[in-house]
Amino acid sequence: MEITSPRPLLRWSLYLAAAALVTLIGVHLLPGSGGVDPVRDLMSEYPVRTAEPGVAYTLALLGANLAVVLLGAHWVRDGLLRSRPVATALLALWCLSLLGLTIVLKDPVGSPGTWFGTVHMLCTVVNFVSLPALCALLWWRHRGDSRWRSHARTVGVIAGLTMACVVPFAAVLLADSGPGSLSESALGLVERCVVVLDVVAIAALARWSRASAIMTPGRG
Repeated sequence: MEITSPRPLLRWSLYLAAAALVTLIGVHLLPGSGGVDPVRDLMSEYPVRTAEPGVAYTLALLGANLAVVLLGAHWVRDGLLRSRPVATALLALWCLSLLGLTIVLKDPVGSPGTWFGTVHMLCTVVNFVSLPALCALLWWRHRGDSRWRSHARTVGVIAGLTMACVVPFAAVLLADSGPGSLSESALGLVERCVVVLDVVAIAALARWSRASAIMTPGRG
């Protein structure tokens, strides 16, 4: 197989994504959800509170990030994001912010705020906004194109649902200043809804990119 073939990228991205999803689901199926309340607590509490689930969670996010980087490289070269610098920048921002919130830990609930926690919080907000922004951009550009109207509508709906979760999440997260107040909300459940929608968005974009590579001459 030629080195320039996109198939190894797609294959490895699928393996990494599957492993990441299985790991994240497995962490939530541990007794007591691995020591983190799935309704009130953010998933980033795993590496702060527990050892083994925290390591598994961190590796899952790193794997998911690498999977999307590989997918994005294929999309830029032969698929949906080819010759679309703004959309490519939004996907890159999503990947960078995911890496940032993975390696920079949040402040434990009730502890004094640190700059590490601030960086983590900002990365979280950027991560939650950048992917729906990418989907909304693609929807806006292709909503009237008969070839891609169905794909555009799908990612547009996903963007709308995600932002419906992100806006209250970001508002509470950025406004929080009292120790322990985050644990009194349902931010954990909202965050998990956003993560699920992100997974659906990536899958929808991959499907669209595959159709674009097939239908557009000179691609893939």
